[in-house]
Amino acid sequence: MPLSPSTRLGPYEIISVIGAGGMGEVYRARDTRLDRTVAIKILPEHLSRNPQFHKRFEREAKAISSLSHPHICPLYDVGHHDGIDYLVMEHLEGETLDQRLKKGPLPPERALEYAIQIADALEMAHRHGVIHRDLKPGNIMLTDSGAKLLDFGLAKVQKAVGPDEETMTTALTAQAAIVGTIPYMSPEQLEGREVDARSDVFAFGAVLYEMLTGRRAFQGQSTVSIIAAVTRDEPKPVRELVKGVPLELEHIVVRCLRKARNERYASASEVERQLQDCRALTSSGGINLGTLLRKSRRPRVAIPVLLVLLLFAIFSAWWIQRSFKARWARTQALPAIERLIGQEKRGEAYALAVQAERYIPDDPILGKFWPEISWMASIRTTPPGAAVFRRNFGDREGTWKLVGRSPIQKYRLPLVDSQWRFELKGFSAVERATMVVGGTYVMPSTSTSVTMDREAKTPPGMIHQTDGVTISYDPANLQNEAATLAGLPGFEDLPAILLGDYWIDRYEVSNKQFKEFMDKGGYKKQEYWKHGFRKDGRSLSWTDAMASFHDKTGRAGPATWEQGEFPRGQDDFPVSGVSWYEAAAYAEFAGKSLPTIYHWTTAASPWASASMVPASNFGERGLARVGSFHGMSWSGAYDMAGNVKEWCWNEAGSGKRYTMGGAWDEPLYMFNDADARAPLERSANLGFRCAKYGSAGAAGMEFDVKPPFGESWLLRPRISSIRLLTLSAMLSNSARKPPE
Repeated sequence: MPLSPSTRLGPYEIISVIGAGGMGEVYRARDTRLDRTVAIKILPEHLSRNPQFHKRFEREAKAISSLSHPHICPLYDVGHHDGIDYLVMEHLEGETLDQRLKKGPLPPERALEYAIQIADALEMAHRHGVIHRDLKPGNIMLTDSGAKLLDFGLAKVQKAVGPDEETMTTALTAQAAIVGTIPYMSPEQLEGREVDARSDVFAFGAVLYEMLTGRRAFQGQSTVSIIAAVTRDEPKPVRELVKGVPLELEHIVVRCLRKARNERYASASEVERQLQDCRALTSSGGINLGTLLRKSRRPRVAIPVLLVLLLFAIFSAWWIQRSFKARWARTQALPAIERLIGQEKRGEAYALAVQAERYIPDDPILGKFWPEISWMASIRTTPPGAAVFRRNFGDREGTWKLVGRSPIQKYRLPLVDSQWRFELKGFSAVERATMVVGGTYVMPSTSTSVTMDREAKTPPGMIHQTDGVTISYDPANLQNEAATLAGLPGFEDLPAILLGDYWIDRYEVSNKQFKEFMDKGGYKKQEYWKHGFRKDGRSLSWTDAMASFHDKTGRAGPATWEQGEFPRGQDDFPVSGVSWYEAAAYAEFAGKSLPTIYHWTTAASPWASASMVPASNFGERGLARVGSFHGMSWSGAYDMAGNVKEWCWNEAGSGKRYTMGGAWDEPLYMFNDADARAPLERSANLGFRCAKYGSAGAAGMEFDVKPPFGESWLLRPRISSIRLLTLSAMLSNSARKPPE
């Protein structure tokens, strides 16, 4: 049953239906967190229950997430809501190629331009091991910035298959199935044999044929007759149907549509090169080598003339191709880059600028764009020689790309949020993140310094915060600045502290870890409970305090457990329903401590809320496995935004203790809110992580962090949800803006 307008899928509100097919439906929707229009593809509930279709849906999500290309529709998010799986993608303005072709064929030069873009996108997909398998005009969107490919990895299903709607997935032999849209499927696809990049090349040829002629390459009155045409017949020559199509372009179409795959182009990259050459040789001013050769027939002069003509033709072809590409870069790429910058799509703008730079490296307009779409990174590690990898922030399924080995000086990178990984034999791998702020600034610094730790000296599951590193607006002083509570409105002016090096848990403490504490007598051994119990201003005895730390069935344990056990299947979920005292006792058992508000804030990067919150567990979805959301802080810690609120060491006044980060069932702005709670409180959204301090101890534990505006600050009314997005933007911008 189609979703009605105003239906909510997590944080997304349905606006209208865009299209539907046997495999799923596509809707126009609004992202209520970022107030932007998106496209949502859903897998209906009856198909979600089918493991085969559910696996295909997951495959599409993984396929799209691994691809970042200006001519591939990007994936924003993946979710599950009330039995519905869905993908969230960019909402593209324009029309599909299928819709455009209903008006007639494209002009050859326009068809050639789109073909080059599609081939370039396919080459990128093939390089990442992704075969489209359903390339057709309906899966190509024409936008102001060019053609964009849709539906990677998706196989659609339809019960009744006819000549006008031939998408199918049906058993062909006991060993295989055919997947795709029949008029665009290669012979090997129709026969259920294994497909590869050359199968997409065949489909590309069929699409290019249709762009040039306005009709399908293979036609028939029934499914059987169309299959026969694909496997047996040759399509009518393009130049017999349309005048003005270059012979070279027709040759490309013919080779793409060869029945035997070994006779086609071996890759989309080869197709793109041929198309580029065709564009250069058929542009105005080109040299027709065949005509020149036919004029040199006299034997005495034939060989010298042929050599001269050949050299001249080669040089002319190179010069024409170079000039044409330079013209493309100036007349098409530069305006597209400017549009993308205006739309804040800096990753796509950067990719297009890299292409344009090959042909106009010294162009002043392009030179003005670079500061808006790129930054120069300097990276060092101690010890040097670590392999440095990068991928886009939040793309946990994406491929790590090698940047080089440290030290790296002034390396240009796209101005997008990025995740980093550092690897060196014998040392623990380190992850970090850089976030873009203010459109042109990267935090925590454009100069990154990472200390690698020997594997034998790394506490399991913890990450190292070294050398007093904190958030610095001045890269030159990054190592020397004291920590502040940047990103917590109202707290930034509290005293700064030089923290020294320390460790903090990569993930929140899990049910499984807390169960070990219980099984080893955690609630019975007083040596773990170092702090006096207080309630409503009076002291509690050990016996009275322990009596309040029970689960739903009266046994010792977190308030959310039953019979002394956590919910089945939630081993790796964060422990929740624990008081500050229970969290502190576990930390003592583990040989650690609860982090101070300074240590927690420095590791959490609340100044990066605009990047972290959308990638974290907010929005009433329920608790999630630790680390399953990709909102990693700059320091490499997960779930510091959302999931469970985390107890910190410091007292806030009136005996309360701070909880940080917000929880899954709270508003987004709670990531930037230091929230004080009674230490005996055991709400279902309260959890914690631990810290471990170096030889200098834990700076900041010896004093209370008073609310900046007195006790009334802790009792202030929470801000309405209508102002959430505005507040989030204000907080992130004010907290992260570099000084004048």
